[in-house]
Amino acid sequence: MLSVLAYDRPEGEVEGINELQAEYTAQYGPGDYVPDVFVTFWTFRIMVGLGMLMGLFVLYGLYLILRKKSFSNAKFLGLFPFAIAFPYLANTSGWILTEMGRQPWVVYGLLKTSDAVSPMLKTQPGMVLSSLIIFTLLYAVLMVADVYLLVKYSKAGPQVEPVVIDVKESPIH
Repeated sequence: MLSVLAYDRPEGEVEGINELQAEYTAQYGPGDYVPDVFVTFWTFRIMVGLGMLMGLFVLYGLYLILRKKSFSNAKFLGLFPFAIAFPYLANTSGWILTEMGRQPWVVYGLLKTSDAVSPMLKTQPGMVLSSLIIFTLLYAVLMVADVYLLVKYSKAGPQVEPVVIDVKESPIH
């Protein structure tokens, strides 16, 4: 089945890591052209597994709707607070898979990661550290705001009153 994924047909030779390393060494010169297999192996499975789990949640909810069954099953509803993290974790593991899987290339076959490093980093190494600290703090603040809002609105529960919009006062008409 890997040949179908690689070549869109059932026949086709899929080379192993050692063969690809030898081919790339001959083509691009000495170097390690093998990405971190452990990281790419597990991040792919985490991403796909969480995607399938989210799909199962949807299918079970659809089943309950179509069968006109109650959503008051405490076990099923009790899983939803944990499921809030699934898209974030799947997205992050997919991002890590993409970035780690393309190493050592920034642009495949044209630009290696080691060649893409800015020469300014050698003269001003504090730039990387300061930008890393700023981005980490920014994302930490955004994460705290996200968790705060999720907790606030989940504790408040759904709105019971319907929202009525007065068409006469709408700026769109």
